[in-house]
Amino acid sequence: MVCYHIQRFKLPRKVSNCKVLYFCFSLLRNMKWEDAVLQALRAEFNDKVFRSKDVIKLLKRQNNYSKGTVYRALHDLVKAKTVERLGRGTYRVHVREVKITDRLTLSDKVIVTLIPGSSEEAKKILHGKGVEFMMTGPALFYRYIHNLPKRLVELIYVIRGSGELAVLSLREAGIRALLNPTRNDITLALENFPERDIFVVREFSELLGNVKGTASLERALVDLYFETTRNRVPFPEEEAARIFLKVSRNEPISHSRLLMFANRRGIGREIDVLLNFVQPMTSSTAKVKNKHVKDFLKTMETVEWR
Repeated sequence: MVCYHIQRFKLPRKVSNCKVLYFCFSLLRNMKWEDAVLQALRAEFNDKVFRSKDVIKLLKRQNNYSKGTVYRALHDLVKAKTVERLGRGTYRVHVREVKITDRLTLSDKVIVTLIPGSSEEAKKILHGKGVEFMMTGPALFYRYIHNLPKRLVELIYVIRGSGELAVLSLREAGIRALLNPTRNDITLALENFPERDIFVVREFSELLGNVKGTASLERALVDLYFETTRNRVPFPEEEAARIFLKVSRNEPISHSRLLMFANRRGIGREIDVLLNFVQPMTSSTAKVKNKHVKDFLKTMETVEWR
């Protein structure tokens, strides 16, 4: 790299070693030190949420930076939009999102937001028909799925009474959709239509947590847990447990909102126990004898120790 710059600037052949060293030092001195800090943050935390005290310890150990220098670096990185400030003393390195329409395996250094073409098409169709809907469940957590399936079961919740219109509109556009199906209905559809994703439409009296047709992170987690543990969709419980663990620990979710959505589905105590497993002392120590949460906890423990 240095030699390249020396050739590029065409230094005279007869030049003293001191001048060459001074020239190289000038090049290095002009490098932004914030870039070195950013590289250290990427290497240590990747896309995980971290606190300023974590950065202070890291840079003190690696570069002997003072607390003031660390805060200045974080301020500059946030200003440059390479680091996100999530709250007081809480940060995350800005991740590069790549939107793709096919199921591809990319470098694990790039955070990928997969947006299937059929999913976007379904949203446009339902918007056009005036259907109030909410995409939710496993499909919103592609980046956390360990074994990405060839075909997906996509969940769409709609306002009660509009299910038939939603399904009919999707089918007219060539999208496979089922209204309030059982797990067996979904399995049969997957067997008979192996080339297409299946859209499962369920009716609800209200769509709490709906943000422009997509469920909030907290609502989607609750729906993922409920649909999986109650065997309503053919989605591996191991994948659901892995998603719950990673999202709860790496994303800035609100526990109060998570519990609010869970209570509305009648599983508040179950989610309370799961939160206490993920982050002890952040939730109450409620004990549940429910078989669903017991099995899910065992799966979470297995996933965590792998």
